[in-house]
Amino acid sequence: MPTLNPEMVPQQATRVVAQQAAGQWVLLDVTSGQYYALDQVGGRIWQLCDGTRSVRQIAGVVSDEFDTAGQSVEDDVVGLVSELVGESLLV
Repeated sequence: MPTLNPEMVPQQATRVVAQQAAGQWVLLDVTSGQYYALDQVGGRIWQLCDGTRSVRQIAGVVSDEFDTAGQSVEDDVVGLVSELVGESLLV
């Protein structure tokens, strides 16, 4: 898979329904019927993928909200967004 550009502005695919339950997020691809689970941080990243922020900006918000810093936050956000794009949950 090609490296994700941190300036990409990810948007949730319209065919995905998300619900928070028991401290995690569950995503359902209504086309395939496939379920995906995200932890609290992953769920927040999902919420921030609303088509208004770049991956780099999302990493900044996550860093501030979860009181973390450094390149590793951006790397983690890039990794998750890449996976979600690969599953066609983000466009």
